[in-house]
Amino acid sequence: MAIIILQRFFTHEKLSDYTVVNNGVVATKQFSIRSKTAQQNTSATGSIFVWGEKAVAKHMRIVASFEIDPKDFGGMTIYIPKKWYITNILSDYPENQKTSLQPFASETDMNLGNEWRNKVEVGVTNLQNPAGGGSGMIIIDLVSDSKTILPSENFNIMVSVGSDTKDGVRSIGVNSIKIPISVKAESKD
Repeated sequence: MAIIILQRFFTHEKLSDYTVVNNGVVATKQFSIRSKTAQQNTSATGSIFVWGEKAVAKHMRIVASFEIDPKDFGGMTIYIPKKWYITNILSDYPENQKTSLQPFASETDMNLGNEWRNKVEVGVTNLQNPAGGGSGMIIIDLVSDSKTILPSENFNIMVSVGSDTKDGVRSIGVNSIKIPISVKAESKD
């Protein structure tokens, strides 16, 4: 027991029953989206937590639960804005599901346009048969590019779900939502 106490003392871990809630969180946003195609029931619900100081966003965590319809080849995609980098992804999908398809994070993708740096796809098989559906959770940790992000800079996270086929052409992400994120400058009262 003495060894544990000494170890905690030297590693500066504080033993306490007091828990700090939302320590350093400067903004939170919730989102919910459902595919609107008649043949599919794909949905995602989640929260975005932003940490920062002096009106500069430094870290972000996206936490989402999702349900992918067995007939859906478009799954769910989360678009990451410019000036943000993925540091970690945790997901239980496809544990205990019919598919072996893992979440996939693209590298910097020039096809994403000016707003997005990269994307995280779950259950997306746009050129193949559907992945088999299933439900799960995903946690995505992001860090901002501290050299280029500006105080009070606004940005978006986009989540898209679902797929459709019209005249033999497959489309993924047929329903999407942009979640605006802003970190306000601290008021000087």
